[in-house]
Amino acid sequence: MKTLIKYVLFLIMGIVSMASSCNNKEEYGWLNIRNNSDQTIYYWYAHWIYDDNHIYYHYPDTILPSKEQIYTIWPVHPNSVVCIDRTSKHNNWKKIFSDLPAGKFSVYFFNEHPKNQEEWDLIRENYNLIRKDVTYQEVVDNDYIIDYP
Repeated sequence: MKTLIKYVLFLIMGIVSMASSCNNKEEYGWLNIRNNSDQTIYYWYAHWIYDDNHIYYHYPDTILPSKEQIYTIWPVHPNSVVCIDRTSKHNNWKKIFSDLPAGKFSVYFFNEHPKNQEEWDLIRENYNLIRKDVTYQEVVDNDYIIDYP
């Protein structure tokens, strides 16, 4: 029974630690999305882990990739903040921004999550999205938060 209690406490501490980890800025900071609207939104950005061509989908190149991106589109609930990068703890955001054309990081916001390639194509064709392009300095000045809208 004591062992079970230890495991449960360890699990709870781990969950609390992970849930609050986006607030730890340490050396590199955590990049976050803040949804200032009253509806759930979805966002996508070209990620260096998922796509070798990630630099092509940031400002001034403003076209979305033709391949469906469903697995890398995440929700942000109304009036909440989420950590943009779930795949690695610390990113050198200054370096990431400096590798991008024009030094701007582009985030694409959608009202609905595309469910298949056809819906993704419609978003691309109709440009049914809001795109936000931010510089490293803008992100730092805004406490590592990218606001929607």
